[in-house]
Amino acid sequence: MLTLKQVIVESNDDLEIGSSITVWESPRKELVVQLDFIDYDDRERDNKVLATLDRDETALLGNRLHLDIGALPTVLFERYGDTSNRAVPSEVEARFQEILNFLPDQGVRYRLTRE
Repeated sequence: MLTLKQVIVESNDDLEIGSSITVWESPRKELVVQLDFIDYDDRERDNKVLATLDRDETALLGNRLHLDIGALPTVLFERYGDTSNRAVPSEVEARFQEILNFLPDQGVRYRLTRE
């Protein structure tokens, strides 16, 4: 199964530090929202934060929004997306927090992990 990732926002590529948010549906029908942080000068500082909705929570979110779960990444892009490529990493992180706040507002829970 091909999993397409929807980029929600990326920071300006001219900065020494980069950040982005991507969202996708996993092969197990989980919704994953990922925040990437990249320090081009010190790659040991790179990290990822993933908010994962399990299969049942993903289905619940789809039901609450009256959508097929395959449409959820697109809907999150429509709500939070920014293609200007002008954001700084702190703005990307703030956008990630907005998405995390939106999920419980819809009555769904997620698991947060850091890599």
